[in-house]
Amino acid sequence: MLHSILLTGLLSALTFGSHVQGVLVSEHATAQSGGTLSLGLHLELEPGWHVYWINPGDAGIPPSIAWSETKGATPDSLQWPVPDTLPVSPLMTYGFKDRVLLPFSAKVSPDAQGNVVFKGHAKWLECSDICVPGKAELSLTLPVSAAVPTANAETKPLFEQARRALPARGMGGSVRAAVSDSFVYLTVKSTQGTDQPVRFLPLDQGVIENASVQPWIATKDGFCLKIRRDGLVRLKPDSLRGILVHPKGWNSGRKGWLFTTPLVPATAADTVEIRPPPAKAGTGNETTKGLLMALFFAFLGGIALNLMPCVLPVLSLKVLDFLKKGGQSRHNGFLHALVFAAGTILSFLALAGVLLVLRSGGEALGWGFQMQSPRVVGILSMLMALLALNLWGVFEPGAAFASRIGTGPGGGWVGSFFTGVTATVVATPCTAPFMGAALGYTLTRPAFETLSVFFFLGLGMSLPYMALAGFPRLAAFLPRPGAWMESLKQFFGFAMAATAVWLAWVVGRLAGADAAVLVAGLWVFAGLGAWILGRWALPHHSTTKRWSARLTFTVIIGCAVAVLCVALPQNGQSRTESTGRLAGEPFREGTLAELRSSGKPWFLYFTADWCLSCQVNERVALERPEVVAAFQRHGIRVVKADWTGRDSLIARTLQTFGRQGVPFYVWSDGTRESNLPELLTPGIVLGAIEPRQ
Repeated sequence: MLHSILLTGLLSALTFGSHVQGVLVSEHATAQSGGTLSLGLHLELEPGWHVYWINPGDAGIPPSIAWSETKGATPDSLQWPVPDTLPVSPLMTYGFKDRVLLPFSAKVSPDAQGNVVFKGHAKWLECSDICVPGKAELSLTLPVSAAVPTANAETKPLFEQARRALPARGMGGSVRAAVSDSFVYLTVKSTQGTDQPVRFLPLDQGVIENASVQPWIATKDGFCLKIRRDGLVRLKPDSLRGILVHPKGWNSGRKGWLFTTPLVPATAADTVEIRPPPAKAGTGNETTKGLLMALFFAFLGGIALNLMPCVLPVLSLKVLDFLKKGGQSRHNGFLHALVFAAGTILSFLALAGVLLVLRSGGEALGWGFQMQSPRVVGILSMLMALLALNLWGVFEPGAAFASRIGTGPGGGWVGSFFTGVTATVVATPCTAPFMGAALGYTLTRPAFETLSVFFFLGLGMSLPYMALAGFPRLAAFLPRPGAWMESLKQFFGFAMAATAVWLAWVVGRLAGADAAVLVAGLWVFAGLGAWILGRWALPHHSTTKRWSARLTFTVIIGCAVAVLCVALPQNGQSRTESTGRLAGEPFREGTLAELRSSGKPWFLYFTADWCLSCQVNERVALERPEVVAAFQRHGIRVVKADWTGRDSLIARTLQTFGRQGVPFYVWSDGTRESNLPELLTPGIVLGAIEPRQ
């Protein structure tokens, strides 16, 4: 049919896609001044290939037309037939197979004379096992006539079929849409759609979880649908737009019912308990197995966090404290370990709670999100500097205060608890092995499962200290307390100071060099307060002098924190420049789709300056000369997604990979993608890009 259309001279097309052919067609042979033309983009696809709907679902790009010339008429936007569902486990996409006509109208100018002309180019993404970009140059010329336009016998059946495929409005019923934290409820009053399950397809992305089951139940005056909301974006629009698709078609002959309705908060009347269709055998077991695996990996990841450079400086304090308690009862030591574990676990749960709350408001956040705030990083830097001064002996809290916070002889419960809190906070710049898969599991899971995963992270991180405290035989391998511990304590002070310097550098990367200098200047200011406390708050000083010194210290630290909160921005800025030997181009909107459709090898790595694991991997593996040479030798396109500052695009992209933290590495040889582990060596990278035959 399309060959005869081309021969008529009514339309012409120059196509470039090898799997999809696109042409511009008209239902009429002529155009009438002041009338309306029926036009369409006709796409003919090879078997096994598809293009996408206006809402492609979890992946894809819909076809579009960019007009370069329109003479004598003004084209409207494309109309969209009811699409097929195209599941790609565990995702769901919407699109068209075989052939499709995307119709649109064009208003002819009342004073149009001669010919009306349409020129432009169409673009689409054509997919099978792989996706490639497709395009076609469009050109159509129709003579203008005062008479009523005559139909073209070749194209008229195309448009009649396309109109039947468009969703209808109204359908003699009404739709109520209500939303809760987890679900969208559709209550439909209609005499139709009660015989077989109806599926809802949204016109907008980010509203529902496309691949989820949509439980359906017939009611006395219609039917109800219960649809899980999108766990990644969690948009809350004022209205809901979409189509209800009946598997056998509505009474009008149309397959889809198009509607727009206000989206209101759900009430008890909306949340009808709807049982989903019977699950396949083993589905419940698979869900349980997935949760158990996530908990197991979270536990292992928590243990591994103790070996990360972020956590070691803080945990060194607990090691010293444990050594000091070497001669104390096993019971007392184990209680301190439990309090430390409580501080760690509750802090992980608090982080999970903040993530859940912010995500429910539409924020795209992940592991380490607080390290994207210059204020938070600046305060942590000052805290590390103060801890270094404490370990060097510049100031020592009074006996009563020390007993409470755990720095004096015998330690204290509050000290054990807040050491766990501090260890959790400074652990977030690191991602340990096993953590990526565990945290990625929580992206679309219910709140209880997310909290459970974070609980096991904290439990795993607390385990080594609890084991030492609970089993004296393990503690026997540790050295005896002695004078050497004072030297070790001062050595750990340098680790704290190095951490403070690194955090100040991160502030500079987030908010500029002046911000880093400000943080360093506040170290000196806070150090003055620490020196005053250490000089005039000693036990032999008078009560007035001790309290004056403590008040001065408190005021100085409070002023320093206030200056940081006022002078530094809440959110850091993402940077686009590339540093280091591995010259990666910056990650932007559309980069991932472009990489996947290129058919050439590429390497995409997600990193952040506050992520110590990322920095170590880049220095140790990615920036090694032999690795850089291998990337260049094979013509591998390298893209760097820098998540140092808050960037919703990078956060959303990470989530599409099932991850919510950095580092994360994706390698593709042009046809297949694979993920590299969180900790890299040159051998791992070279083994991926140059596999042995």
